[in-house]
Amino acid sequence: MAHFVGRAEELAVLTTLLARPGLCVAEVVGEPGIGKTRLLAEFRAVAAAGGHRVLAGQAGELSGTAPFSVLVDAVDDVLVNCRPPLDDQALALLADVLPSIEDTAPAQRPTGGGRYRVHGALSELLEWLAAPGGLVLTLDDVHWADEATSELLSRLVRRPPRAPTMIVLAYRPRQQPSHLSAALASGNSEIVKLAPLSRDQVAELVGPDVSQHRLSQLHDLSGGNPLYLDALSKVGTTASFDAVLHAELAMLGEPERLIAHAAAALDDPFELATVARVAELHEHEAKEALAELVTRDLIRPHGVKWRYRHPLVRRAAYGSASRGWLHGAHSRAARTLVDAPAVQQAPHVMRVARVGDQAAIDLLTSAARETLVHGPATAAQWLRAAIDLLPETVADQRLGLLAELGHALALSGSLHESRHVLQTVLHQLPADEPARRAAAVVACARVEQLLGHHQEARGLLLAELQRLPVTHQTEKVQLELELGSVGLISCDFQIDIRWIDDALATARDLGNRAMEAEACAVQALAAYGAADAAAALEWQHKSAGLMDQLSDDDLAANLNGPATLSWAELYLARPREALRHLDRGLALSARTGQSHQLVYLLTGKAMAQLLLGDLTDASASAAEAVEVAELSASDKLRASSYTIQAMVETSRRNRDLALRAGKRAVRACRGTLDWWSAVAGCALGGAWLINGDPDTGVADLVRLAGGPELPLLDPLHRPVFARSLVAAELSRGRPDDAKRWTVLMEQSVAQSPGGDLLANRAGHIAYCHATVCLSTGQPHKAIEYARSAAAAFHATDHVVQEMESRELLGLALAASGDTTEAAKELTEVARQYERCDMPGRRDGVYQQLRALGHNVVSPRRPTEHATLPQLTAREAEVATLVADGLTNREIMQRLRLSRRTVETHISNIRGKLEVESRAALAATVIRAGQAV
Repeated sequence: MAHFVGRAEELAVLTTLLARPGLCVAEVVGEPGIGKTRLLAEFRAVAAAGGHRVLAGQAGELSGTAPFSVLVDAVDDVLVNCRPPLDDQALALLADVLPSIEDTAPAQRPTGGGRYRVHGALSELLEWLAAPGGLVLTLDDVHWADEATSELLSRLVRRPPRAPTMIVLAYRPRQQPSHLSAALASGNSEIVKLAPLSRDQVAELVGPDVSQHRLSQLHDLSGGNPLYLDALSKVGTTASFDAVLHAELAMLGEPERLIAHAAAALDDPFELATVARVAELHEHEAKEALAELVTRDLIRPHGVKWRYRHPLVRRAAYGSASRGWLHGAHSRAARTLVDAPAVQQAPHVMRVARVGDQAAIDLLTSAARETLVHGPATAAQWLRAAIDLLPETVADQRLGLLAELGHALALSGSLHESRHVLQTVLHQLPADEPARRAAAVVACARVEQLLGHHQEARGLLLAELQRLPVTHQTEKVQLELELGSVGLISCDFQIDIRWIDDALATARDLGNRAMEAEACAVQALAAYGAADAAAALEWQHKSAGLMDQLSDDDLAANLNGPATLSWAELYLARPREALRHLDRGLALSARTGQSHQLVYLLTGKAMAQLLLGDLTDASASAAEAVEVAELSASDKLRASSYTIQAMVETSRRNRDLALRAGKRAVRACRGTLDWWSAVAGCALGGAWLINGDPDTGVADLVRLAGGPELPLLDPLHRPVFARSLVAAELSRGRPDDAKRWTVLMEQSVAQSPGGDLLANRAGHIAYCHATVCLSTGQPHKAIEYARSAAAAFHATDHVVQEMESRELLGLALAASGDTTEAAKELTEVARQYERCDMPGRRDGVYQQLRALGHNVVSPRRPTEHATLPQLTAREAEVATLVADGLTNREIMQRLRLSRRTVETHISNIRGKLEVESRAALAATVIRAGQAV
């Protein structure tokens, strides 16, 4: 049907959405053949005429199993002979996904980049493609899209691109996969439903030469479905939709029918040479047959390839071929694609391979391993197919592939299924293979932890320890250390320390310094949980000394060590040491592909950066942790990552995100009251406080921490988190209640051996005393307490808390009448807030200075931001420094940013300004400044 009929209203809805800022997602849904593809084509024409960059991708029934295949279909051709202005790490990650980037990407590729990093690189790529006029990306038939694509969509919904981007998804609602539903559930997409055409619309579509009787017949038989109507108009009146399509195919000659069947076996789009081999025709015969199929509008050109006019036509062509012929066609397709990647061969091999076909088993296994990093769900599919081909006699190989399947399922978020598969492996492993059994038990225990089943994890580990032969000391230490980290890394401090004592002694006997370092780290965290700060500090010192002497290869064997040690260091007020160990752990995670501790490493890094005053990087690390946690499908990891994000964004006074993250953290706890629910409640309480609702904040915090005594928080954490309760009570005009919380903080520290060694706890208590004194008209006492708090936080590198204490000191000085010293203190605090990228806090200090009679104004945004509006304020600042000739290192020092943050800003700036070099970036900024 040549003209567009009956979808003007739906097209108008999509066109209106083009004007929305930021990310806009639209879902075009309807039954097969209803006109989704045609609507997308018309919309792309409208968007292109409006100056948008327009890209289109279509998922295939077979090709859709490859990770990101529908996105590759959309963007890959645009990137041929084009090097996007992204950093080398992003390009290296993209090269594994987009064939067009293969030649321009760095030769050295990351071995364990992690799916969340690939998603980040793809998001950066889409931002670059969207600049400056905006991007319209239409993805058709996404009911066949793989889970990796759905994960990317979920990431984009949570963290929208900064450039205007509209994504239009078309799919059949009855075939919508659950992973696509989950990806779209958290966003606000626009649903565009396509209904059948009316009789008048059918009349407009078929033209005036059709009689009224024939028109009524066509409308009734087609049900208003344009594809069915099109087929009916060609082959006459047939009652069945499938019968109509088969009738179209029945009119073909023998060569055309062979090519139609071969093309259907290959999926869309297909190449001439390949379809000729599968059809067993010479290329010139295949070309003539294709031309006839194009004439009949069964197949349409697609660049240098071809594809069916509609997936239903392809399916009809596939279904009309005999099973025997299709078996041979898939065999020929597999042989023809022998030099193609394993993922392209796998859909054909799995259809024709027989039990015992070792070559097919090897190919499917290779396909699974190739896709594991980017598409673990697809990897699991190939592994299942390989396992089904194994004969009963190869039990050892079956167990190996089942273990890989369990790992792939865990990575894909199918935790319950992973648990079942790994338990099957464990039950089938013979008792005389203790090394393999220990590895399987550790894998099972980690999945149990992700599910929040800590008692089950302990039970597995204890049972295996009891049956382990005394000769296998290394495996014994592995199991004992895992037993310790089961509870501690999730802050369930109730463990039997005797196992860790034994692990430490055995590790020393074995001379295994990596295990010894990890055992000391577990001891440190266990001592902290028991409120023995003195012992915890001693164990932390021993662990750090051992771990720092280890080579990367020795430490990479198990990342539990750096994760446990760094969290102990955070709890023990050593953020700089923690950050050093966290960075090392993250580097090893990326190098080795280990991901089981990734959320804890990233959340730890966010906390360390927050304490050290690097709030921009802290926000980025927390957001990365959220992405990894969401991919894991573990409520435990979601709770921890959203809790830390809420804390970071509360410090940044990012009110909306802080509250949203706090609510998600509490929701992920699913009503379970434990340490993490208490900390989630504290994070949510702080978010409520900055949003002006202290009543709800106090109620949520106390409820989720187990009651007024905060029993679910360990004693050494109560001074940290009760501080927000003091602030909330004072904002409610209840100084007596604020004093009560302060007393609770003091008692918790006093009752903890060595609690006085943690200076930051004394800082929190002094800060609370200062706020109470200031609110009750005792400014001189407030000055004394505020100075003590600032000194304590300075000694422990708690930069943000030190600034807050100095701000409080300034207010107390002003209240005492010493406005000169108050102004000096507040002016310096404002500068510090500015350096830490905390503009909301800085502006609040400026208001206080103006109240003291000082004529100060907030710094204006750089001029370049007005003349280059596509840049954020920080990007404009970085761009100005680049134009001034500063190197990345100099920009890092000037703005107190990390190397990665500066590189990311410059990459984003180059993409938004569409420049490929640093010199071109500088020239663009200078020209923009001259135009003012």
